[in-house]
Amino acid sequence: MLPPSIAAKPPEGLRREVRPGKAPRQLALNPRNHKLCKKGKSLPIKPTRSLVCGLAIAIGLASTGTAQAQATGVPPQPDRNPLRVAKARGAETQPTLPGDAPTVAWSEQEVAAARADCAEILADLAVDYESLPPLKEGACGAPAPILLKSIGTAPKVVIDPPATVTCKLARALSVWLDRMVQPEAKACLGSPVVKLANASSYVCRNRYNGTDTPLSEHGLANALDVSEFVFQSGQKLTVLASWPRVMVADAPPDPLPNPVRVPASPEITGSTARVERMAGLTAMATDAKSNPFVLPRANAKTNPFVLPAAAPKVPLSKPPAEATPPETETASERKTKFVTKVHRDACNAFGTVLGPNSNDAHKDHFHLDMKARRHKAICE
Repeated sequence: MLPPSIAAKPPEGLRREVRPGKAPRQLALNPRNHKLCKKGKSLPIKPTRSLVCGLAIAIGLASTGTAQAQATGVPPQPDRNPLRVAKARGAETQPTLPGDAPTVAWSEQEVAAARADCAEILADLAVDYESLPPLKEGACGAPAPILLKSIGTAPKVVIDPPATVTCKLARALSVWLDRMVQPEAKACLGSPVVKLANASSYVCRNRYNGTDTPLSEHGLANALDVSEFVFQSGQKLTVLASWPRVMVADAPPDPLPNPVRVPASPEITGSTARVERMAGLTAMATDAKSNPFVLPRANAKTNPFVLPAAAPKVPLSKPPAEATPPETETASERKTKFVTKVHRDACNAFGTVLGPNSNDAHKDHFHLDMKARRHKAICE
């Protein structure tokens, strides 16, 4: 508590003065303060009731907060994020490859359900395969993979070497070969396909063997790369050699300058003089019709003593020859036709089809996988 004298009587420098004509609540400036400021002196600071109360409240709150923190045990500040610290220091974190991720084995229920689905998928197909143990390495693997050796019976199409795939992919390959590849092979090359060259099947890797790209369908045993077709007749067809290539033509040469726009040079002065002389003779012949002192030339049509010149003989045109039949397709053209058709038809059987037109990584094979798509298959 402040003494009654201080509470009742404020300091002299802080008294309110009411000027005539002003509202009683409006504070007036103390002329004594102006004088002190001009002389460079500071006002004496005297404690007031509001200042003392504010200090007391602040001290009380501080003491109360400290007591509560000690009583409740406030946890310390969290440690700094190590990723942000490393980034701030310029340290680069190495990406984790799919095979280096922690491996969590398939449960017995997952393996049993996958094998039951596989048996149902391949029940009505003529496929030669071998069941494999569950695959699991990091983020890669499949609960019920198979080793696909051949598809079909008449003829049997051998997968060389045998491919580690899922049962869904094996069924899609069977449909593609039976309904699309074999009819086109007989129509274009007159012989069915008996072998497919397996360029790649199960490999635990990311797309394009990258370190920061998504997991490839090869890592799930859900993709097969086909690089070559072998026919019953003995013919072999590779995607690299038979796929149509776009030929880039050379740029045409620049056109020759227009001789009319080229200015005359001293070398052609003589020819110019001859042209001018011929023009003068033509003008003289024209003036002979109107000049009485120039004899006109005899006209064969009006002069009976001049024989008309004989008309030139025009040779008779030969009758048009019969249309020659178009040349038959070459073996190379038939192979190109086959490989483009089976690539197009594959888009109706698989979720993803990538060929030489997609990018340089697929210039020598067809990538076929069963990745589920929301709208439609990717066909490139």
